[in-house]
Amino acid sequence: MIKKYFRKQQHKRFVRSLLNDLRWDIVNTTIVASATGWTEGVTNHLENSGYLIRKYERRLKWLKF
Repeated sequence: MIKKYFRKQQHKRFVRSLLNDLRWDIVNTTIVASATGWTEGVTNHLENSGYLIRKYERRLKWLKF
């Protein structure tokens, strides 16, 4: 029982860390793209990162139960 609880807490920390990294990646990509120019690849990368953020926010929401 305790082992399951700690494993769940570890997974929550991992998901929060991943979300934080994704958000900073979006900020950094936006700043670089503003300076160098927007390409199709940058737009695609930002869109895919947004989908991943939605996915992991949903997962974090489910982990609260």
